Amino acid sequence: MKSAVAWISSIRVKHADMSTICASNIALISCSEMETVIDLEIPTHEPVLVLNGFLDTDSSIKVSVSHSAGAFDNANPSFIRNAEALLFENDIFVDSLVTNLDELQTIYINDENYNSIPLSMYYYKSDFIPKSEKTYKIEVNHPDYNSINATTFIEKGLNIYDLSIDSLSNVEKINFTFSFDDNANKQNYYRLKLFASCEKSDDYWGYGGYGGYGGYGGGGEPGYGKFRGVVEMQSNDPSFPQTELIPENGYTFTGEQVIFSDALFNGQKKTVSVDVETYFKLNDCDTISFEFSTFSEDTYSYFISLGEHRDKGELGIFGGEVIPVYSNVYNGLGVLISVNSQQFFVKPTQ
Repeated sequence: MKSAVAWISSIRVKHADMSTICASNIALISCSEMETVIDLEIPTHEPVLVLNGFLDTDSSIKVSVSHSAGAFDNANPSFIRNAEALLFENDIFVDSLVTNLDELQTIYINDENYNSIPLSMYYYKSDFIPKSEKTYKIEVNHPDYNSINATTFIEKGLNIYDLSIDSLSNVEKINFTFSFDDNANKQNYYRLKLFASCEKSDDYWGYGGYGGYGGYGGGGEPGYGKFRGVVEMQSNDPSFPQTELIPENGYTFTGEQVIFSDALFNGQKKTVSVDVETYFKLNDCDTISFEFSTFSEDTYSYFISLGEHRDKGELGIFGGEVIPVYSNVYNGLGVLISVNSQQFFVKPTQ
């Protein structure tokens, strides 16, 4: 599959009614005589506009606009330069997004042989900063395609308190704990990420020069090891999704980020506690950054469906179950989602 959406133009299927008997060499007749050839004619894919955008309250708005392509098309999805992209806040027009050809993003898709194909994508941008407790709609018009639109609501931010870090009680782990009050009037959804930024000398990480493992996260230089990036968390919080098999370390959740709802603590004070292995040497890092986000149901649906889609992996035409990724784009494809994120920076005890 080489696009966000794939359509099959024609398939020829062979069906053997007694394949099990043929495979066992018991049958007295030829298996070829029991094959049925079926020609399936499926309509040619008609390209539609694709809108992808991620809104946050601490940054200006930028979205990509492209078109879809079928699995058997010779062309790949590409950026649409001359579209009209309109921004609405609570159904009131606030701005027109303009093309920014100075900011190039390279994304990768797989062809039918699972080879990575680089695609150049640009953004439509606005200097407008979205606000919490507002609904935003982006409408895209183009003379060659049907108009599309998508809407997302930005939730109210949370007050984080009772933040604590324990790097002394357990030499093998560092514990991070914080609390917040859940809104009882609606169902709420959350995401937690943990980041680290470290710079240490040659063999500090135990991998030798050129940054060793640190080069993986942020690049290394001779005589300097670096690690930057997302850190894997561990927790037994019952609100977190559980792994299928409990790992040997005894935690019910392990991952680089956690997405969860308030189903088990609606309207209550919630205390979150996560552990991090000390092989990252976090107690010697300059800072640890928490990113804690709240978002509406559409964004939650997208994150959950994306995770399930990735877990299933790439499948063949007849291979298993395909998990679709959530889309809220009317008359087109893609997704417009939003988060209200806050970051807080802490330094573990030396």
